[in-house]
Amino acid sequence: MMKLKRIAGAQTALLLLPGLLPAATIYSIVDLGALPGGSATSAASVSSNGYVTGSGDTASAFSQPFLWSTVLGISAVDTDSGYAFGTGVNASGTVVGYKFSDDFSNFTAFANDGSGPTQIPTLGGANNAATGINDAGTVVGYSEDGSGTELAYVYDPTTGIATPLGVLPGGSTSSANAINGTGLIVGEADVGGLSHAVVLSGGAWIDLGVPSGSFGADSRTYQSSTATAVSNAGQIAGTLSGDDGSMAVLWQSDSSVVALGALTAGGTSSAYGVNSSGEVVGTSDGVAFLFNGVGMHDLNSLLSSTSSGWQLTEGDAINDQGQIAGTGLIDGQQHAFLLTPDQSTPEPATLPLVCGAVLLFAARCRHSFRKVKS
Repeated sequence: MMKLKRIAGAQTALLLLPGLLPAATIYSIVDLGALPGGSATSAASVSSNGYVTGSGDTASAFSQPFLWSTVLGISAVDTDSGYAFGTGVNASGTVVGYKFSDDFSNFTAFANDGSGPTQIPTLGGANNAATGINDAGTVVGYSEDGSGTELAYVYDPTTGIATPLGVLPGGSTSSANAINGTGLIVGEADVGGLSHAVVLSGGAWIDLGVPSGSFGADSRTYQSSTATAVSNAGQIAGTLSGDDGSMAVLWQSDSSVVALGALTAGGTSSAYGVNSSGEVVGTSDGVAFLFNGVGMHDLNSLLSSTSSGWQLTEGDAINDQGQIAGTGLIDGQQHAFLLTPDQSTPEPATLPLVCGAVLLFAARCRHSFRKVKS
């Protein structure tokens, strides 16, 4: 009986092993296509329920924001401008971004909930842009004030008021780049002429800083940082920059920072999106990546076998369902895409562990069988 229990124990360990191993998700891809009369699109944001926005050309406009959904497909978002860009979308399908005047003398932030464009007021200057929106409809971005200084702002659509968010001590400029579902805002602010990633807490910016000395596997030194995305769980994705290139990073909820590396040795990377599972997307030397907490993966290698002809160049946003909006080339044409998780397979790095477990199990079975025979 003891011999059978030992065999059963080995079987149990083998069965449990796949659940303990990290997994690389396989994705199906949807081509978001092009706007009427246009040929190229690029993605910028994906909502919690799978709406996607970005920008593309049309027959009559150089660039127009678009809204894509599984039901209606892709359509242009009205901005009253022939040169405009979509930067954020929420679960209600409200798109935000910025548009240029006809003579390109200034640019202004807009929001469109489907009923027509609303201009978001500046902080007193000529220019402003919207960079993000959450499901409550709160918008963030940056704006010039009356003196021409660029400041981060938060806009409440119920009051129609844009409120400046200030700067770091000793600094003079700031920009809000993203807002999550709980209202947490991240961005960048200058310190001594250099950009630092920041997060708003208690009405004031907290400096996430730049790691001192050499940092990451390649031991580079960085001088500036920016925060580009924040998950509903509070993780912050961003990028460090220096003379030797850039590095995608993830600030955990305890403010510790993790270097995400690059797809090639000595390469560069930039992070654009993060979800509550700590999955980060971005680009590394012109190739779209997914960081899943274990390592950085080329998104092209995670496409299902039915997906062909694609060269994914950027992962631009990821939601809590694991859907990834990004930009790539399909048959040489730039199109936005949406990836949806399909299935999971063991990480390549864990395959030796699986094989080892199988061999160990087989050896134990042979050993016990010999003892039973004897």
